Amino acid sequence: MRPPGTPVGNRRRCRIKQSPMLMQPQQSEDASRHPRAGTRRRPLHTQPLVCWAGFFAAFFPLFTHQSANAQAFRGGAEPVRHAEPDRTPDKGKPRDPFGEIRPISGPLGLADVVLDLPPGEAEGVEADVWSHELADWMTVPLRPRPHPEADPRDAGAPIRWAARVQLGPAPEGTPEVRARLRIIPTSPEARPTIVDLEGPAGPPEHLATPDWAKGAVWYQIFPERFRNGNPANDPKEPGVYRVPWGADWYAVSDEELEFNKAAAVAGNYRLDFNPDRGLLYNVVWHRRFGGDLQGVVEKLDYLADLGVSAIYLTPIFSAASMHKYDAADFRHVDPTLGAPGHVGPGAHEHEPGDPFDPGAWPWTEADRYFVDVFLPEAKARGFRVILDGVWNHTGREFWAFQHLLEHGAESPYAEWYHGVRFDDAGNLVAWTAWDRPNGYLPKFRQTPTGDLVEPVKRHIFAVTQRWMDPNGDGDPSDGIDGWRLDVAAEVGIPFWRDWRAHVRSLNPDAILIAEIWHDAGPSYFNGVAFDAQMNYPFAYPLTSWLASAPEVTSESLARALHNVFHHAPQHGLVQMNLVDSHDVERIASMMHNPGRTYEQGAAMHDNPDPSYDPTKPSPEAYDKAILSTAFMATYLGSPMIYAGNELGMYGADDPDNRKPLPWPDLGAPEREEDAADLSILARHRAWLRLRQDPDAGPVLRYGDVRHLDTTDPAVFVFERTLNADRVLVIVNAGDRAFDPSPVLETAGVDTPRQIPPRSASAWWLRDGELPRTLE
Repeated sequence: MRPPGTPVGNRRRCRIKQSPMLMQPQQSEDASRHPRAGTRRRPLHTQPLVCWAGFFAAFFPLFTHQSANAQAFRGGAEPVRHAEPDRTPDKGKPRDPFGEIRPISGPLGLADVVLDLPPGEAEGVEADVWSHELADWMTVPLRPRPHPEADPRDAGAPIRWAARVQLGPAPEGTPEVRARLRIIPTSPEARPTIVDLEGPAGPPEHLATPDWAKGAVWYQIFPERFRNGNPANDPKEPGVYRVPWGADWYAVSDEELEFNKAAAVAGNYRLDFNPDRGLLYNVVWHRRFGGDLQGVVEKLDYLADLGVSAIYLTPIFSAASMHKYDAADFRHVDPTLGAPGHVGPGAHEHEPGDPFDPGAWPWTEADRYFVDVFLPEAKARGFRVILDGVWNHTGREFWAFQHLLEHGAESPYAEWYHGVRFDDAGNLVAWTAWDRPNGYLPKFRQTPTGDLVEPVKRHIFAVTQRWMDPNGDGDPSDGIDGWRLDVAAEVGIPFWRDWRAHVRSLNPDAILIAEIWHDAGPSYFNGVAFDAQMNYPFAYPLTSWLASAPEVTSESLARALHNVFHHAPQHGLVQMNLVDSHDVERIASMMHNPGRTYEQGAAMHDNPDPSYDPTKPSPEAYDKAILSTAFMATYLGSPMIYAGNELGMYGADDPDNRKPLPWPDLGAPEREEDAADLSILARHRAWLRLRQDPDAGPVLRYGDVRHLDTTDPAVFVFERTLNADRVLVIVNAGDRAFDPSPVLETAGVDTPRQIPPRSASAWWLRDGELPRTLE
C-alpha cells in the first residue's frame, strides 16, 4: 500500500608472509566436471614460513612472529593468532594489507574473501580456499573494485580486492572458512606475498537471512484480478458490480452507471462526473471480476515454467474491498477468494470470539482451501509463499472496530484504536485513520515507544501463528514461508523487533520483507526487524535510466546502485528488486511516458499529468520494459515481476494497473490491444529462467556484482562472480547499436555481434572453457 501524500565479518587472523615459492597448480581429477570449481591448487608446504615484513614496510609498522608449521593452515595445529593490522587514525582507511572473511551463509558455505591494498601495489590477487563440497582446494581470483568507504576522488584511496566463494556446507566440527591469498606484485623483481585468512563459516544466527530467498524469483499476485477459477464464489454482496473477465476496461454501460448512482444514494456520497476524466473513475471501485485462489492454482504450472520460485500474495484476509487492505478479520481467508461454493451476503461479518487463542478459532471453507489445497499445491511445485501482513490498520468492518461502533466507550476494543473520542453518551465520534481523519482505515493504537498496545500485539501474534503453523504442531512446513509487511515504517521498531523474534520462533527460515519506500537502513536490518524491503530505491534510478532521463547516465546509475546495496551481503541477496507493483503504473506505461518522477502524475483519477498517455505503449517502450526484467534477472538481489507484465499488460497508476490478466485460454478480450503478447512472455521467460541455469544460475542467485565502465551513458555493463565463474551482462538502453568488442575482449569473449538498441546480452564465463552466450 502506497504511503499517503552493516556489520562486517570478524576481522581475525590476518597473517602476512613472504612466499618461499609460488603455489603450483595441480588440477584435481574431477575439477572439470564440477560446475562451480575454480582451478585447484595444492600449497607446497615444505618448510616453516617466516613472517615477511618488507614488502609493505612503508605502509605499516613492523610486526614479527614465528609461524607455526604451515600444515596448521590445512587443519593441523591451531594457527598462530596475530593482531589486526594498523589503520590510519584520521580516515580509518587501511594502509597495509588488510583482509577478512565475511560470512554470508553457513549452510551454503557462502562467503566473501576481501583484501584491501594500497593502489598500484598488486598486479593481481588469488585465493586458495578449502571447498567442503569438493573436499579439495579451490583457487579463485580476487577482482579489484573501488573501496566502498573511500572518496572516489582520492587517488591514494585503497583498492578493495574481493571474491565471493561458495564452498558447500561445512562438516560438523569445521566452523571456519580458511583462505590463503597470494598478492602478485606489480614489480617483476618482487616476490608474491602470502596472506592467511580465517573467519566464521556463517553469520551469527540473528543476522542470517533465509537461503531459499537468496536470489529467488518473485511473482506478485493481486488475487481478485489474477484469474477466476471458481465463479461460484464470486462476490455478490450489495454495492458490488460484477464485470465479465475480458470486458473493455474503459467502457461504462448504462446499467453500471445506474448501479453506481443507486450505490451513491445508499452510501450518502456524491458521484463526480468530470467529463475530462470520464465515467470510469466514478464506477471502477465497485467492480469485481471474481479472481480467486482457485485461479492461482490453475496457473501454478505456468508460473513454474516462467521461472518463478516464490509467490507474494497481496492481502487475502476477509475484507469487502477488492484490494483487501481494509481487513474485516485477519483470522479468515476471504470467502470470495477461497470458498469452494456459493458466497452469500454477510460473508464479511465476524464475531469477536477469543481474539488471543488460535485454537478457539473455527476454520472456514476458504481457510481450509488455502491451507489444505493452495499451499500444498504450491509447495509441491517448489514455490515459497508469503502473505501481506497489514498490522498498522484495519477496515471499519473489522470485527473489533464494529464492536466499538456498536458499544462505544464500553467496548473493550476502545483501547485497540488510536485517537478514539466519545460523546457524553459514550458513542464513538472520532478516530485516527491511516487514510484521513475518521477515515475508512482506522489505525491501531501504539505506545509512546512505537509498540502496538498489548491486546493488539497479542492478537497479531496469534494470527501470525495461525498462518505459519496452521495445525499447531510446531512444524511450520504446512504454513506460509513469510510475510510482506504493509506500510512498515508506520509501526514502531519495538513491535517489529518482538514480532520478528516470534516469527523466527515459529519458523527460523521465514522471510520478512517490508514495504518501505526509502532506504530501510540498519535501523530495520541487521537482525532488528526485517530481512529485506520492497526495493523501490532500486527502482528509482533504474527506471529513470531506462527512460533516458538526461540526468541519469550509466555512471550515475552505477553510483546509485552502489549506494542502494550498501547492506550486508546476506541482505543484498534477498532484496526484493522491482520496477513496478500494484501501487504504481506498470513498467511499460512508465517507459511510454518518460520524463516524470517515479510514481508521479500517473493516476488518471487524481490530477494526472496532462501529457500522460494511457494508451497502449509503443514497441520501443515494451523493449525497455523487457530490459528492466533482463536487468533484474541478472543483477544482485531477487527480482520481482508484477503479475501481467510478462503478458504485455500496461496501465496508469491505481486503478488502471489492476486490470484483469488477459489469459489467452479465456478467449480474446473485447479490446484487441489488451490481448496477451506471447512474444513478450517468451522474452520474460528466457531471462527469468537464467536463474535456473546449471552454470549461470548459482552465479546469478548468489554471486557478487562488479560494475564495468563503457563510457557510453546509455550502456550499463556489470559482472556477477561466484568462485571462478562469471556472468557478464551488457544492457543497451540507447537508440543505437553498441559495439561490445572492447568489453568482450577484456573478458575473453570473441564475438562479432553488436548489441542492438534497447536490448541486453549475457555470457557465462569460466577460465579454461569456451564462453557460453546466455541471451
